[in-house]
Amino acid sequence: MSTDDPMATPESTDGDRAEDPGFDPVRESILRVTLGLLEENGCLDVTTEAIAAAARVSKATIYRYWRSKQQIIVDATRLRFGPIEPPDLGSFEEEVRWILTKRLGDYRQTGTIRLVAGIIGASTSDDELRAVFDEWIEYLSRAIRRVVQRGIARGDIDPDVDIFSLETLVAGVVSRAVVMGRSFSDATIDHIVGLLGAAASVPSRTG
Repeated sequence: MSTDDPMATPESTDGDRAEDPGFDPVRESILRVTLGLLEENGCLDVTTEAIAAAARVSKATIYRYWRSKQQIIVDATRLRFGPIEPPDLGSFEEEVRWILTKRLGDYRQTGTIRLVAGIIGASTSDDELRAVFDEWIEYLSRAIRRVVQRGIARGDIDPDVDIFSLETLVAGVVSRAVVMGRSFSDATIDHIVGLLGAAASVPSRTG
């Protein structure tokens, strides 16, 4: 599982996690079952009863770990998406391409767009789910800020560029994938990256 990805836990193999003294196989199983149900059915149709039945545990076992269904959903969705850590590729455009390819690649996984759309819809009336949605957005915004700051330091990005505007543009690309219910092709991503690079580059000086 990737660490770079909208709610994931730090990358580790099952063996690594099993050796972690804090690892609880029952809790992990419940979370993975919940994630599968969310990807298949969306938030509204996932109940505590359904989670218990699919995980083959009692509701009492579930409430031993979480006080509400919302808490299970928040923890389960973090298995899918987490912080984005763009590497230093020496180019603003290459790093933005990496971010978009990473995030939109996640959305190509079966059920992920349904999962994200469900969280977005439920977050309008649920503060706990709103918090995890805001967390996704912040992960993306933080990654863009990082690559812009590196680009400014390298001299290939205009130091006066409006970073918030760039964050908004990139987040808009990701949001459109959710609205459309599908990801973008690599060619479309390349074209978007070129537009963002042109908008953020240091203005040419003539005369």
